[in-house]
Amino acid sequence: MTDSTLTPPAPDRRRVAIVTLGCGRNEVDSDNVGGLLGTGGFDIVDDPDGADCVIVNTCTFIGPAREESIETVLDAVDGDRPVVVMGCMAERYGDELAEAVPEAAAVVGFGQYTQLADIVGRAIDGSPAVAPATIAPASTGRRGLPVLGAGPAGPDAPPNVSFPVRTVPKGPWAYLKIAGGCDRVCTFCSIPSFRGRFVSRPLEELEAEVRWLASTGVRELVCVSENTTSWGKDLDHGRHGQVDLVEMFGRVEGLEMVRLMYLQPAEIIPELLDAMAASDTVVPYYDLSLQHASEPVLTRMARSGSPERFLRLMEGIRRRDPDAVFRSSFITGFPGETEADVETLMDFVGDAGIDWSGVFTYSPEDGTPAATMDDQVPTDEARARADAVTEVIEAVAQERTDAFVGRTLEMLVESHEGDTAIGRSYREAPETDGEIRAEGVQTPIGRMAPVTIVASDGVDLIARPA
Repeated sequence: MTDSTLTPPAPDRRRVAIVTLGCGRNEVDSDNVGGLLGTGGFDIVDDPDGADCVIVNTCTFIGPAREESIETVLDAVDGDRPVVVMGCMAERYGDELAEAVPEAAAVVGFGQYTQLADIVGRAIDGSPAVAPATIAPASTGRRGLPVLGAGPAGPDAPPNVSFPVRTVPKGPWAYLKIAGGCDRVCTFCSIPSFRGRFVSRPLEELEAEVRWLASTGVRELVCVSENTTSWGKDLDHGRHGQVDLVEMFGRVEGLEMVRLMYLQPAEIIPELLDAMAASDTVVPYYDLSLQHASEPVLTRMARSGSPERFLRLMEGIRRRDPDAVFRSSFITGFPGETEADVETLMDFVGDAGIDWSGVFTYSPEDGTPAATMDDQVPTDEARARADAVTEVIEAVAQERTDAFVGRTLEMLVESHEGDTAIGRSYREAPETDGEIRAEGVQTPIGRMAPVTIVASDGVDLIARPA
């Protein structure tokens, strides 16, 4: 569920709860929709039971994500309030969803987000015109990045620059969507088919939003897109403008940490790595989209790479910044994957020293080349391989965690439990990684606290005041 609100609930304003599934990109879409509804006279509330309408922002990345989305929609329509379905599943399977769940007031594609205030209002009023109704997606190059209106500019924002309206974050961190869409043709992925072509957000627009977010108390930004290392390729300075992006974050007063997520190894340019290593704001947290390590499997995925190439990339990053931490994700059971390919992957994971990793079993996606490839791996075998890889991942993650014992880190405080502050350093991304529990730290929420790590608790760290 979204963790932000535009204004405190008012008795004379209708209330909407937004339930968000999937990735950080969906979280930003929910923030944008919440902001749009807020300007349209609605209050965004956390509890669906206290709402006049529930919006479910769906995900369709892999099979389990679709199943969760369907279950969430079905649970929502069992209530006594209208339900509007939006997000990736609504975009990709809008007609099917509207037919399968006629109880939904509307199924809304990306291109119609700007109409949501009217759609939600009519749903609350019980208008038969939207029960059910599928809102067809618009054919626009910015499908994956709807511009919903001019957001409130912060005091230091560039003049005459607007950005998509969004809700005001409650906590000290927020997602920042720097681009939308994807031009890659990975054989297992359906995202380009419904998110559209890659579109970078201009630097000036991003800076205006970043300054506004910092003015609201945000101290950490998590930059998301389908492919962050493509940012700028469709702008005047090309990918080399990524240096300007990194330097822009350093100019914003109050901003402490910025993470660049979804880095494609094949597109990373040395200038970006140099700029990240030199930055005091963009942290040395490298979220590398690897997917596998076996070169034959990567070739069938229409990706490039090998253990040697990936290790050279990571060694180059560590030379630039010895404090670098890494995150990645891997797929087991891709068509044609052999036991030898899995051994290659496990050897790579052990050699690479990746701090945070996730493993997914391959999920055939409609319309993708991989779905019709020969040598499909049985699901049970794919899961067994994922379990084997996970054992190696967990051992490496524990070793990397233990290596932080004795170090002093700057921790962003997010909450307190008694005299214990809970937060994260540059090592831990929100919602995906571990946390730090620092006893005896009374630093206010949203401030940085220097702490010394005294022990590990699984992948979490235990600390004392530095």
